[in-house]
Amino acid sequence: MTTGMEGFAAQAGNLAGQAQGLRAAVDAGHLVMDPQAAERVARVYEDKADDIRGCSSAAQRLITNGVYGDCFIGRGLEKKFNEKLTGTGGAPDAGLIPILRKMEKILRDMAQAYRDSARDMRNTDENRAHDLRKSV
Repeated sequence: MTTGMEGFAAQAGNLAGQAQGLRAAVDAGHLVMDPQAAERVARVYEDKADDIRGCSSAAQRLITNGVYGDCFIGRGLEKKFNEKLTGTGGAPDAGLIPILRKMEKILRDMAQAYRDSARDMRNTDENRAHDLRKSV
């Protein structure tokens, strides 16, 4: 059974792919940023992650218990709605809340990757300054 979140999950997967590419570029030294610029970009990602955390909290409050009545149809509606929020036993990562949590983590990881790119620039600058002092 699907939860109707396939498109949303696919977008989270695309974001994860972008994050992996970013991390690979930083780790390989292909992305080295000025520390102030890197922090500004990282802050944007952190703000988006905070927004998603708020959405996740709001979605958590939507989980219902007994609001559709104690009948066959009501229990079925409640189960289906809650599965869209939390995922199913067979696909626990397919619900809205797990997808939002995954996206929040990805955004925070991307923010850290930008901060790491700035750290690499500072390390390179310090190494060059050290080498220059040794040669003088």
